[in-house]
Amino acid sequence: MRGRLLILLGAVALLIIVAVVVLMSGGKGQETAPTGEGTAVAGEGAAVGDGGEGAPPAQPIIEYENIVVALQDMSRGMVIPENGVGIMPWPKDALPEASNYFTELDDVVGKVARTDIFRGSPVLQRYVVDNLYEVARTGSDAAAILNALPNDRNWVAVSIPLDPSGVGQVAYGIRDGDFVDVILSFLFVDVDPDFQTRLPNNISIITRMETGELVIGAPRQGRTEASTLTPEGVLLGPSEPSQRPRLVTQYTVQNAFVVHVGYFDETGKFIGLTPTPTQMATVLPPGEQAAAQQQNQAVTPPPSPTPYQPLIITLGVSPQDALVLTWAVDAQIPITLVLRAAGDSRVVNTDPVTLDYMIRNYNATPPNALEFALEPPITSVRRFDIGTLFDFLSDQTTEQ
Repeated sequence: MRGRLLILLGAVALLIIVAVVVLMSGGKGQETAPTGEGTAVAGEGAAVGDGGEGAPPAQPIIEYENIVVALQDMSRGMVIPENGVGIMPWPKDALPEASNYFTELDDVVGKVARTDIFRGSPVLQRYVVDNLYEVARTGSDAAAILNALPNDRNWVAVSIPLDPSGVGQVAYGIRDGDFVDVILSFLFVDVDPDFQTRLPNNISIITRMETGELVIGAPRQGRTEASTLTPEGVLLGPSEPSQRPRLVTQYTVQNAFVVHVGYFDETGKFIGLTPTPTQMATVLPPGEQAAAQQQNQAVTPPPSPTPYQPLIITLGVSPQDALVLTWAVDAQIPITLVLRAAGDSRVVNTDPVTLDYMIRNYNATPPNALEFALEPPITSVRRFDIGTLFDFLSDQTTEQ
């Protein structure tokens, strides 16, 4: 029994010695060195590849795919020439996003560069378009708004000037997205159909002298009429230097969409833009202002706010209404914009308003001529400052 125990202990000691020797010999000549995060490279004598001692390290296998690459710099809008692109092998691991590159030259040559393409870079599908129209198809915000309007007319945008006084633009109350109607005011005068000049015409008396010579007198405005004063009649002339125009005011364009009030940004984008904040000077409380003044310290007064005075408005209208507005602007006819209620798209029929209309509908009859009058005489009624007025009597522009 004792002998067996000794044999068993000897066998265990022998196994421990063998294990220690194996561990020591296995660690000799093999070390690991970090080369990057999560990677390691085998040291000298390590079995690599097929397990043979001293075999060279295995190289990673790189797969390539032939794609279209730019051979020269091509600017936006340029038609891609045949010598501008070529086929080159490109590592599959570094390929652009899937299906966004070309593998055939015929798919690229003749197309238009949508953006700048630089030499040596892959030609991606989003870099090219079929024609120049697609290069700028994003357009402006105004064009996008017209496309989103109800399809009840062929919407176009036209800009017209605004009255700086605010009288013709609802006191600056019109905003983007409103609907407005347009009122035009016309001044009519009588003209000679042949001369196309304002009546009355100038009249010159032709006299035959005793010698038979015809003499043309000085031209005078008026018309000849028979008279009991002289058998030759008289020349009746106007008491004023020019004919008084007759005012007619009428509703014209209706349901015009307000695309934008004021000038557009140079980019054409104005939807969702954050206005630039106005820098305001710091104003001290009254107590601190007095103390600062006592110490001869300058107190910065608050800046005067810049008044909101848009001078132009862009309306969405039909092509025919765009012609009407353009004609009104070219003819220098006063334009008044009327703000519509939200959701109101009715078309209304109106009668033109003239002096006769006012007399008939509002009983604005002329007063009787009396034997007395007020002093000083009333020669005009109050007028608002509506900017530049045209004086038809003197054909001069006056500032009110």
